[in-house]
Amino acid sequence: MKTNFATPTKARVAAFVLALVTSTTVLGATVLAMQPRYEGASPQLIALERVVVSAPAVN
Repeated sequence: MKTNFATPTKARVAAFVLALVTSTTVLGATVLAMQPRYEGASPQLIALERVVVSAPAVN
C-alpha cells in the first residue's frame, strides 16, 4: 500500500508568501522601533540636560 503525503504546490507557494510577508513585517517593526525619538526636543538640548554623578571621596 503506497500513499502520497506530498503537500500541494499551491499550499507551498501560499506558505512561502505568508512567510515573506511575516518576516518583512517583523523586520520592519524592529527597524522602526530602533529609530530614535526626540519628541520635539533637539539633540543638542538633550545632550545639555544630562547629569554627571560622581561618588564622594572616602577617607
